[in-house]
Amino acid sequence: MTNISPHRERGVAIITAILLIALGTITMVAITSRQNLDMQRERNEGIIQQARAFGISGERFAAALLYRDFQAALRANSDSLDDDWAQTIPPIPIDNASIQGCIVDMQGRFNINNLVDLDGAVVPFYVTQLKRLLIELNIDETKADSIIDWVDSDVNATIPDGAEDDYYTGLESGYKAANRPMVSVSELQLVKGFSSAVAAESEDYELLLPHIAALPIDNGATPVNVNTATPEVLASLSDEVKPLAADLSRWDTGAYEDYPECEDIFDLSADDGPDTLVADRDLQPYEDIEAFRAEVVVTNPDDPIATQSGIFDVKSSYFQVRIDVEAEGIKLSQYTLLERDGEGKTRVLHRSRDTL
Repeated sequence: MTNISPHRERGVAIITAILLIALGTITMVAITSRQNLDMQRERNEGIIQQARAFGISGERFAAALLYRDFQAALRANSDSLDDDWAQTIPPIPIDNASIQGCIVDMQGRFNINNLVDLDGAVVPFYVTQLKRLLIELNIDETKADSIIDWVDSDVNATIPDGAEDDYYTGLESGYKAANRPMVSVSELQLVKGFSSAVAAESEDYELLLPHIAALPIDNGATPVNVNTATPEVLASLSDEVKPLAADLSRWDTGAYEDYPECEDIFDLSADDGPDTLVADRDLQPYEDIEAFRAEVVVTNPDDPIATQSGIFDVKSSYFQVRIDVEAEGIKLSQYTLLERDGEGKTRVLHRSRDTL
């Protein structure tokens, strides 16, 4: 029988005790870390909920601005970049957070959903308008084909560059064409030719973004508000308008190109810098559509400006509100599409956070 020396027994006991203390310490540290993590997670969740509440409050403030604008009925109740709603809200500190935002008239843009009627059939005039817009932006006009196929109701690809299910299901992460009107312009990134995964296509998407909207067509196609339209969108209205678009635009800078950012988007102070569209112009808003028509010399009697009603207006019903909230290092951007009715009241059609 082997005898274990007392010294060796004491050594084993000491090592065992050290191990037990170490394990206990590790366990306590793990528990404490987990508790701290849970507390931080709960705190962050509270901050996020607070930021979301501020976002909703900003949305309601924007709705109140739009209602007040309607009630004031300035300039025959036309909507323009001179209105109070078209002023960026600077950062406002609230407790431990700050909030800022802006309202953008979405009828100053081409409504992609105008491409089809309520039955999902293609409307030729708006196809032509979209192609004019793409050409104006130096984007391949054949990309209009894939946009048409995304929103129309049939499953037949448009020649030459359209795309339906057979194209999209063949992608690495396949999906089907929507074959319905878009809910948000960000949906365009799913369309052939505008993928966010391809650098050149993503650039075309970013280039087109400040000039397009995805608005309901329940009551028919939405007209372009010529008081808030970008020069490129004005140019897309007709061949007669195209060479005059920069003069007709009520924008005096290219600040709209920073959309959907809010900061300085409505900085309309005239200057002679490189972003100035046309210097020394009278930028008074058009009070009615005839005031706009009066500035367009139509030489072609068949031009849409002279023959077609409902393609442009000076009033708007659809506005996008962007609210940016920053609270203790957490940032939140909320986008809300509002519809204003004939009494000036608004309702939320679409709301998203951190993405259009």
